[in-house]
Amino acid sequence: MITIGMAYYPEHWPRELWDEDADRMRALGVRTVRLAEFAWSRLEPREGQFDFAWLDDAIDVFTRRGMHVILSTPTNNGPMWLYHDHPETLQWGRDGRPTDTGIRGHRCIVSPVFRKYAGRIVEEMARHYAGRPEIVAWQIDNELENSHCTCPACRSAFRGWLREKYGTLEALNRAWGNAVWSGEYSDWDQIQPLLAPDCMPDWHNPSFMLDFERFGASRTTDYVTFQRDILRRYFPDAVITTNACFPVHMPDFHQEFAGLDVAAYDNYPPVELPEDPDKFYSNGFALDFVRGFQRKNFWILEQLGGPGGCWNPFSSTTPPGMLTGYALQAVAHGADLLCFFRWRSCCSGAESMGHGILDHDNRDNRRLRELADLFQRLEKLPELDQTTLTSQVAILYGADQEFALKNQRQSKKYDYWTQLQLFQEACTGLSVNVDVIQETEDLEGYRVVLVSSHIVIEPTLAGRLEAFAAKGGTVVLTSRSGVKDKTGCCVFGEPLPTVFRRLAGCIVPEYDPIGKGIQHIRAVRGESYQVSGWCDLLEPETADVWARYTDRFYAGTAAVTRNAFGDGAAYYVGAVGERAMYRTLLTEIFREQGIPYLTTLPRGVEVTTREGPGGWYRFYFNNTASGVHFPAEGELLSLRPFEVAIRTTQEVWV
Repeated sequence: MITIGMAYYPEHWPRELWDEDADRMRALGVRTVRLAEFAWSRLEPREGQFDFAWLDDAIDVFTRRGMHVILSTPTNNGPMWLYHDHPETLQWGRDGRPTDTGIRGHRCIVSPVFRKYAGRIVEEMARHYAGRPEIVAWQIDNELENSHCTCPACRSAFRGWLREKYGTLEALNRAWGNAVWSGEYSDWDQIQPLLAPDCMPDWHNPSFMLDFERFGASRTTDYVTFQRDILRRYFPDAVITTNACFPVHMPDFHQEFAGLDVAAYDNYPPVELPEDPDKFYSNGFALDFVRGFQRKNFWILEQLGGPGGCWNPFSSTTPPGMLTGYALQAVAHGADLLCFFRWRSCCSGAESMGHGILDHDNRDNRRLRELADLFQRLEKLPELDQTTLTSQVAILYGADQEFALKNQRQSKKYDYWTQLQLFQEACTGLSVNVDVIQETEDLEGYRVVLVSSHIVIEPTLAGRLEAFAAKGGTVVLTSRSGVKDKTGCCVFGEPLPTVFRRLAGCIVPEYDPIGKGIQHIRAVRGESYQVSGWCDLLEPETADVWARYTDRFYAGTAAVTRNAFGDGAAYYVGAVGERAMYRTLLTEIFREQGIPYLTTLPRGVEVTTREGPGGWYRFYFNNTASGVHFPAEGELLSLRPFEVAIRTTQEVWV
């Protein structure tokens, strides 16, 4: 059965409320609570003086009622005495200055001094609670970002990482192309990962930035491993994870979660839908992305529990059905645990206007009643946790692509995440499951592989894609593929898409980064589509033309091609199209591959299927603010805004 949990902060509330809260949660259907996430100052109020009595009491309150506990290591926020007495534990910004205290996450995860104190609190907690079977899992830290600290310890560690990778400054200068702008180093101490406050990252050497991102990802992973190893000594059987979010500084999640037991995510879909109909708002891609971290089901450690009011002005309130719809959307994409954030809106601090399930008045409300209905509905699906998503389509993701395209923007309307979303949304809008997997993963079992914006060449990928297509698979490549080698320098002497040329059956003799400009293409079958962001002007070699441009000086030039390759095919999409183009393209590909799909779904309706030994469950999610009606499963299906209908293998609706 899907596990329902709740984030709870006993240190925020009077002791007399704890029992009341536990009783209300138990009656609601909550079976797991998450505790101690930011509680370091209460657990170690003074250096070396530990107080676990209050947390012992809180754990007992919940476990006496049959609930399990997820404990968090409280290392995201060090206590103020730590930063006052040991300022070298503070994170430094890209301007080379220490971060101000009083906010959250302002510690340097690389600092040996911080590691000493973080390791000590983690070990003290683990030792104290070892042997408690009610503690079923640990969350490491909170919403880790790629380490971008520039403190002296991080600068030294970055130089050491570069020494190990390149060996000599001559090799580093050559790899990064530092002859440009007289950027050659003659001493390791000259390497400074700093930026002036008004300097954009894309002013810097992109090869430097790519390696700095890789270094940061390695330090974030090392930090997770450091805590995991402590916890594992005392909890050999507990689940150990951390909670991902998608911050400005994205880590390498596949690397970060490789040594953990389950992937986990903090799921905050938008409460207010955008007025622009072309703007993405669905969290469907994010959920498929998280499932791909380990290619298996995952946990939600923070699920939207109410309207926002912390980092921005208040959002609108959550309309009826939204909390349930977004929760079931997560389940539909592979979540086996939903831990709502939070039980009650906090009365103080920066998050005092970020709403949980209960409002400040502590009364039952519509959100609470909605969750009660959700829990009762999930109880009717006791075998759901024994199912997962099986996909014949994969989207390839690479951290290097994320890093490179973020730090050197290709045009004003060219974004890596958006490129991936376009394909993912088209799949779920056709009722086709799709996996988002690391670019180095095995492609066995897939029939279609979507490779978007692969700007930094992964050395083995071209050969693996050729072998995949030769055996009958279909590959889709897009603009900005094959541009750079692994050092982040542009490939010399080969026309784009360089290593993918043979597979694509075309070259790119010229391109037009049109940004927010508009161009149009017409498919050979007659359909017309609007494109923007980027236009590759394609010259087919062995490929056939699927669509041509109709505007500007390159009207008539190929925009999308299809190349027969062995028993399969490769498409090259040279422009960033509107959503309808991807839907048409994938409909054609799925028909060629014999993959079942639906063309009757209204825009904004997402369909995914979970299956297991006992059968399948198909989720129809209306991710819009309007009611929809459409044929499905041999009947007319009507869905209210944010409503989810679940069809079972027994051909009944739940």
